[in-house]
Amino acid sequence: MKRKETIPLLYDHHTHTSGRAAHYDCVDLTDVRDKDKAISLIKANCSEERVNVVTGLINSYYSFSSNELEKMPPVVICNLSFHGFSFNEEAERKVEEKFGSTQLLERLRDPDWTERNLPKVIKFLTDLEGVNKEKLDRVYDFYLEKGIWRTDDMLLPSEDVLDMFVDSGYDERTEFWADLETYEGLSKNAKKKVKGIKVFADGALGPKTAAIKESYSHEDDKGILIYNDDELKEIIEKLETLKKDRISIHTIGDRAIEQVIDVIAELEEKGFSLPKTRLEHVQFISEKYAEEAKRLGIILSMQPNFSLDSEYYVDRLSEKYVRKNNHFRMLIDEVGFIPGQDLIFGSDGMPYGATSALMSSLFPPFESQRLTLEEFKRGYCVEDKKRGYIELQMDERKKEIKIEEVIDQRKI
Repeated sequence: MKRKETIPLLYDHHTHTSGRAAHYDCVDLTDVRDKDKAISLIKANCSEERVNVVTGLINSYYSFSSNELEKMPPVVICNLSFHGFSFNEEAERKVEEKFGSTQLLERLRDPDWTERNLPKVIKFLTDLEGVNKEKLDRVYDFYLEKGIWRTDDMLLPSEDVLDMFVDSGYDERTEFWADLETYEGLSKNAKKKVKGIKVFADGALGPKTAAIKESYSHEDDKGILIYNDDELKEIIEKLETLKKDRISIHTIGDRAIEQVIDVIAELEEKGFSLPKTRLEHVQFISEKYAEEAKRLGIILSMQPNFSLDSEYYVDRLSEKYVRKNNHFRMLIDEVGFIPGQDLIFGSDGMPYGATSALMSSLFPPFESQRLTLEEFKRGYCVEDKKRGYIELQMDERKKEIKIEEVIDQRKI
């Protein structure tokens, strides 16, 4: 059955707008499923004169051998999630010319170090390409084309970049989060513009660093927990000293999810005044821990498009984990999370936009991952159509969604 719908523009609650701006012109392999085509794109579009950041590699489809990398221009190739990297010797030489050292680049070979220092890595990759006003303009034009009005930029790289947002007026459409080190280095006025502190508790599925309770297929590896319990407590308690009452914690695997919720519950039991807490991704949360998160007042910030990980990563996840991923029906129907209140949605840029978000919500791999259109609107859209709206055509029989038009009310 075909039908037309009009919905408000999106509020993408989890993006990396600064990184998207920096890498706007980079080769993106997100939709490239053929390795030969990927190699051709890299060779045709990357400069021999500088280090090129290449984004969007999904390593369940292919990866590049050392020999293949050395035949490319200077490249740092980033996994789709920006967890996991590969690069060639020419990139090392160019990095040394620009920064005087290759130490950080060399450490990208160590997944454990990379996950424990991911904010530094992301800032380094942002610096390689740079952010400017023109790129920000293009990114927000791109967002609007995709039906996105408002975003949360989950990892502010520097005060200089924040100033660009403010000077361009895009701070009115953006909430900023920063890691502890970056936040502490900001001026007093800049700190006021940062909504909260971002922390990583584990890695991601691409490099097999998300902390899961069962080993990844065919390997004796359960991913990486970034902190022990005491370290997590210290970070959360430090927010009181910093006078910051919001924290966002990246937790993909069930081991990381359970560790973080247990730590928060222990702090609550001891009478500590908890910050307003968001857990990002929580793809493999159990009903038991979802109930505890609900009791603690934790907001779950999730990505409907990550339901496709149940197809992308069947090479490394058991059938149990494939089916457990993004269990929205359990969270809403059994535990009582409410979209738009304590369950909010975003994309993490994988990919951006209303079409992919709606497809993953309404027609996911498993029924347990399905959202209704009303739930989608409450958790993923701005409150009204004052800024604009999206006109959709939906074909439920063919499982197709098309954006017919994005209306910008400012131009009417």
